[in-house]
Amino acid sequence: MQHAAIIVKDPQQQFEGLRTSVGLLLAGISVQLFVLHHEIENMDEVYRKHMAYLDENGGMRFTNNPRNAEKFGFTMMTIEKAAEKIRQADFIIPF
Repeated sequence: MQHAAIIVKDPQQQFEGLRTSVGLLLAGISVQLFVLHHEIENMDEVYRKHMAYLDENGGMRFTNNPRNAEKFGFTMMTIEKAAEKIRQADFIIPF
């Protein structure tokens, strides 16, 4: 199975990064979503549903922002650990 790392550093692209993650899962690609440096801005019902789909289908969510871990269940990770995981991906998609 191929692996993709979706890196979201632009707060305005958070939903697009999540949508891309869901699309890749539907295509049979393993996904790791990294939301870096900022808190999720708009956690509405649609975002929650997409996040739940990601979780239910084996996608992984990581952040270096403690608020995302506390409020939204992301796995907390240092930037160094995130970089190690990202380097192992077959595809790296930045937002």
